[in-house]
This record gives sequence, C-alpha cells and structure tokens, in this order.
Amino acid sequence: MLGTATPAISRLLALYQVARRAQSWNSTLKPGHFRDPAFTTNADGRMKYLLTLLAVFPLLIVELAHADDPDPSLYQRLGGEPVVTRVVEQTIRSMADDPVVNRSFEGINLAKLDAKIVLQICALSGGGCKYDGDDMKLAHQGMNIGQREFYALVEALRAALDANGVGEREKNELLRLLAPMKRDVVSG
Repeated sequence: MLGTATPAISRLLALYQVARRAQSWNSTLKPGHFRDPAFTTNADGRMKYLLTLLAVFPLLIVELAHADDPDPSLYQRLGGEPVVTRVVEQTIRSMADDPVVNRSFEGINLAKLDAKIVLQICALSGGGCKYDGDDMKLAHQGMNIGQREFYALVEALRAALDANGVGEREKNELLRLLAPMKRDVVSG
C-alpha cells in the first residue's frame, strides 16, 4: 500500500508545505513588505489556514481509499466471463470444424468442454474461479495429440482473441499461462 499511496501523500504533503511556507513567510515579513491577507498571523489567517487543511483532508482520504485498489486481473483485462466464453466457444468450434485436426473432438460434449475451459482460464487468469476439472495429462491421455494439433489450437485461440478485441499484452499473458500445458497435452 505504501508504494501506491506515496504519490498521493507526496502531493498532499506538498500542499501542506506550501500552506505552511505561505503562513511563515507572511509572519516574518518586515514592516512595509506586502502581506498576503489569506495567511496572516491573526485568528482570521489561522482560520483560513485551518480551512485549507480541512479542504485538503478529503482528498487524502479519497487517494488512500484508492491506493489499495489492485491492478485489474488478467481475467478482467481479457473482458471477464462474456469475452472469455466467446473466445473459448469460437476456438473450440474452429477446431471441431477443421477436418485436419478435429479428430480430437469426436464424441466430445463441446458445451461441457467449453464450460470447463472457461472455468480453467478464469482460475488461471485471476478471475476468482476454482477449476475442478481433470488435470491436462489425465484429460488428454490416450488421445495422441501431436504438435500439429496443438499449434492449430494455439492459432485458433489467437484468432478468437483477436476477433474479440483482446489486446496484445493480455493475449501474450494468457498464452504464457497456457503454454506449460503443452507437455501434458501433446503425446505424439
């Protein structure tokens, strides 16, 4: 929190120091020099000074309240559930419709598969979901998925991410999270 609150505190401290300097500068002037009536040493000047500080105090509260706001998760930056769901559905449909690589999807309930993958991406990307499906090695056991099929899936995923307006940074972060699964998915 301190690292994110520091700019806010620094700005408010600077305002405070300006107000203090103005007050002390006015109180140390020699007779005949210009005095700012807003910061005199009389009760009126002190009241204005106090009111200035009271006006700045709510800004400090707002800054500190937002200082704990974490950066949005990758899941949020991807677009949350609606975008992740569309991306997964488009990716799986693209793979299932591709005669070169669709053998892996024969006899699979695609709606159930979509739901599991959406849940898995949500869990991996900080969306707060808990993935309760099989691990990748068990889920792909005996399917003899080769490099060609895996890279076709990656390309279909990239195309779906692009079609849904997902940024390069988010796309690369997601692919980095999914890349380690290759060793559990590819067997041939």
